[in-house]
Amino acid sequence: MCGRFANASNPDQLKASFRVQFPAVNPPQTGAGEGAASGHNLAPRWNIAPGTMIDTITGDEDRSMTPAHWGLVNPKSPRPLINARGETMLEKPTFADAARHRRCVVVATGWYEWKAPRQPYYIRRRDGAPMALAGLYRLNADHQPAERSAVIVTRSAVAGLGEVHHRAPLLLGPESLNRWLDPSCPEAVIEAMVLPEDGGDLEWYPVSAEVGSVRADHEGLMQRDDSHGQVTPAQMELF
Repeated sequence: MCGRFANASNPDQLKASFRVQFPAVNPPQTGAGEGAASGHNLAPRWNIAPGTMIDTITGDEDRSMTPAHWGLVNPKSPRPLINARGETMLEKPTFADAARHRRCVVVATGWYEWKAPRQPYYIRRRDGAPMALAGLYRLNADHQPAERSAVIVTRSAVAGLGEVHHRAPLLLGPESLNRWLDPSCPEAVIEAMVLPEDGGDLEWYPVSAEVGSVRADHEGLMQRDDSHGQVTPAQMELF
């Protein structure tokens, strides 16, 4: 599951990490909800929620940063589809065509996950570098709610991280990113990429419950907070 993430990378970092090019002119991002930045990461976003615009990388040799609306209309539910299970994406009619022909990368610096009952955690790379999350996209008729919509591909969480949540985004390293964006990549190779890895370059820690509000969007959301759900001695002295 991935229902909230952060993207604080600037264009220079993304160019260096992913060899991606930015449009000369940033188009307005129609359909963006509260907290969404206009243009491509012109300002850090610390609490990106479904229904807003996200930055995606598309293209094989000529990679470009392309805005997309996060979430696909789900005819069986009022809630949009924001994730696709990697293990079944090539089988499900909703995702099969995109999994074969319209794969993308969602740019992030980390994502949030909730451990039962209500403790949020922040997961990121230990070195703080930008992350490439595997994604799928589709083109929307009449550009509604935007020119394209995207979902984040998930798989079983790696050892340790599974204690926070049993699902996690499919993270792409340099080589797997190349294969993911290559439209000629065999299906068997794509399927093999969904297998869990050791996750040794990841770290995670508890953060403030404030991240649960889509209106909250500041760097403090990513800071470690071990007091969630606890009453501190200073608070007890007030009673």
